[in-house]
Parts: sequence; structure tokens; C-alpha cells
Amino acid sequence: MPQKYKTIYADPPWPEYGGGRIKRGADRHYPLMTIPNIKSLNVQQLADVDCHLYMWVTNNFLQHGLDIMTTWGFTYKTMITWAKDRIGLGQYFRGQTEHVLFGVKGRPPYKTVDGKRQQGATLIAAPRGRHSVKPEAMRRMIETVSYGPYLELFARRAAPGWDVWGNEVENDIQLVS
Repeated sequence: MPQKYKTIYADPPWPEYGGGRIKRGADRHYPLMTIPNIKSLNVQQLADVDCHLYMWVTNNFLQHGLDIMTTWGFTYKTMITWAKDRIGLGQYFRGQTEHVLFGVKGRPPYKTVDGKRQQGATLIAAPRGRHSVKPEAMRRMIETVSYGPYLELFARRAAPGWDVWGNEVENDIQLVS
């Protein structure tokens, strides 16, 4: 029986191909997945009865992110926005934000320390780094607000206290469709 996690953090490789003659999409940096393939991942087998999900989503795939969250067995609660220090690519609008959808499965308890409920904020202002590298402030906020054990899906590097799964790390778990 696979380990069950109280907190799952995911950064799916959304099918962001970009436009124009110059290859500028995410596919320039790593393999992308289709929406049906992301949706079909058996995240339910990894989620504890009471679990938090934090899922990065680009502006183009907001509705798909909400649909995937539901398919994976979570109920949407709120969105956290990363305000970047400079603009990126875009079509009608050049992107300067990215979002994390927060959802719950079951009735996870509020994390408390010394009897005080731990809370985060819905805005993170942090500099943009290399392509797709997320601010460490997000991971710190997750650890403040949510109980472990922790799992990061589509991880790019290992992090202390976290199990990871992705094509750029040595995987701690197996995840199948």
C-alpha cells in the first residue's frame, strides 16, 4: 500500500507551447503533458483521507486546473498569487503573475502551534528566477499552514522533509495513470 500524504504540492507541465516562429513555450525547457494525461494521474492513491493540495496553474490553464483538482478528489478553496518582479511572455497580456490553486480533500484540521492556527497569505511577491522555478516562500508557507507528510509532484529538485516525484529527480514514489 502506498504512503499517504497530508499535503500534496504539484506543478504540472501544462501544454504551454507558445506562439510565433521562435520557440518560447515551456516545451523549450522540459517535456509537456496533455490535460487528459495530467488528469489521469492517480493522485487519489497518494492523498490521505484528509489532505491539502497546492497546484500551480498558468493563466491559460486555470479552468483545467480546477477540473483536474476535482478529478483528483479535491474541493477548491482559494487561490494564491505569485507577483513576479518583471513581466514574462504572453499574447494579449504579458504575464507577471502565476497562481496556486488550494484545495482540500476530506476535513483536514487547521495546523496549530501552541494553540494558534497557522495561516498564510494569498499573495507572494518574489523575484522570477529560471524558467518554472517557483519561489521558496511558497514551500515555506505550505509548511507553515499544512501538516506533513509532504509530497511534491513534478518536482525539479529534492527538498528536506519532502518526498518527490518528477522527471528531473530521483523519485521517492511511483505514480501511475
